[in-house]
Amino acid sequence: MDYQMMVYYITQLQQQVQQLYNHINSLENRIQQLEQQNSPNKNTTIEKLEYHFDQLKIERLDGTLHIGVTPEDLQSMDEFSIPNHNGGPLPPVHQALEQYVDQELPGYLQSLEQQYHCPLDSGYRQRLLDDIKQQIASRIAHYQQANVPPEQMNQHILSNVKQEFQIGLRKWFEHKQKE
Repeated sequence: MDYQMMVYYITQLQQQVQQLYNHINSLENRIQQLEQQNSPNKNTTIEKLEYHFDQLKIERLDGTLHIGVTPEDLQSMDEFSIPNHNGGPLPPVHQALEQYVDQELPGYLQSLEQQYHCPLDSGYRQRLLDDIKQQIASRIAHYQQANVPPEQMNQHILSNVKQEFQIGLRKWFEHKQKE
């Protein structure tokens, strides 16, 4: 190898080393910037959350099944509880709906269990019915706001609340079947 060729290779090698040095410095600066951006003192803002409930796996279900209540209804409610009747007699429409939940809805629930091949134990079935029964007063109050003639109000409430309960239970079984 002659002298000029050696100088050429050394110059090329020095340029490559300098390029690598510059690249390393650039990467170190970017790492510092990222560390400063992600410092624990900085607040994180989450713009949008998307929930995919069809991908959830529910292993235990506790709480109240809110039939016929949409998220918008929940936001507009100041309090979500059963009105206190101070031990007095319940209105006839309330009594009729409680009787429906006690006498007719268990048969409907069992038919859904058979239809969706999803048997429930008796304790769980009773908890579902109790949760539904606790919602009667709020569902009555919801349907009392409708613009219906007074003589048709009780029938309007009865038919709509019964339908809500049935649809809610059917949707619950449909969701459970997808799991």
